[in-house]
Amino acid sequence: MSLEQTACEDVIADLKAFERRLTEVIACLQPSTIRWRIVLLVVSLCVATGAGQWLMDPVTRVVPLSQSLSNHPFFILATVILVIIFLLGVHKRVIAASIITTRTREVLIDFNMSCDDTGKLILKPRPTNIT
Repeated sequence: MSLEQTACEDVIADLKAFERRLTEVIACLQPSTIRWRIVLLVVSLCVATGAGQWLMDPVTRVVPLSQSLSNHPFFILATVILVIIFLLGVHKRVIAASIITTRTREVLIDFNMSCDDTGKLILKPRPTNIT
């Protein structure tokens, strides 16, 4: 075995290890991402439902805003929960896998590679040097 062939095998082994780790990280993020999407969807639907009830209430037009809001605690509670989960960064957890793949793609461009949404490496053809 030549030294060059050994170096190529080391590079291939490193690429395979990197790909395995990347797919593992992305796969581990998927269950929590789905859970946070469901939580965000449910809370958003609760806010929308509460807002609809609040706006359709005929008493809302006659009473002051504070009284109108106190008449609709479901809307207030859902809105507070939505604000809290946004402050806790749930919107980032929902798209965590795509953030990782996007940043990985940006780094891999320098090495003439890319990756798909599951973390599998995509080797691009070498650019031809036109001189």
